[in-house]
Amino acid sequence: MTIQPGDQQLPVILVGAMTKDRVIGSGDGMPWDIPEEYRTFVDNIRGQTVVMGRKSYEVFGPDLSEAKPIVVSRSRPQLDVPVVDSIENSLDLARTYERKIFVAGGSQIYALALPHASWMFLSEIKEDYDGDKYFPDFDRSQWEVAREDEHNRFIYREWRRVG
Repeated sequence: MTIQPGDQQLPVILVGAMTKDRVIGSGDGMPWDIPEEYRTFVDNIRGQTVVMGRKSYEVFGPDLSEAKPIVVSRSRPQLDVPVVDSIENSLDLARTYERKIFVAGGSQIYALALPHASWMFLSEIKEDYDGDKYFPDFDRSQWEVAREDEHNRFIYREWRRVG
């Protein structure tokens, strides 16, 4: 996936980890600690634009030093990064940075961004975990696995939208 300067059709990529039951979080964090999977996440977003909700930014913010974060929040908190009030405004701003656009959660932000996404880079955690935050259900017939890497505790997949 190559980005050309001035490209207004930059891909929107949902990125994250979930269980087979689509659990992505519990309370204000993730219910698992899998450093190898987290490194995959950080490697994907390094140097790119990352759109996320305020709570996700509070969790991941310290690890975004090599990315260009944009926070989506209706309450518009004062942060040291751009804050916008809608997913559409975040994507408009992200396109001006001429980098890949990653959407990194939480649940509501994923759901709002899903119709705009052409890719999903998702790790499926092999172990079951309880949680109260979920990745949105998606129609698998609209997606194909373009890449799959098996790891000890997770399976990393790059999904491409088809049709």
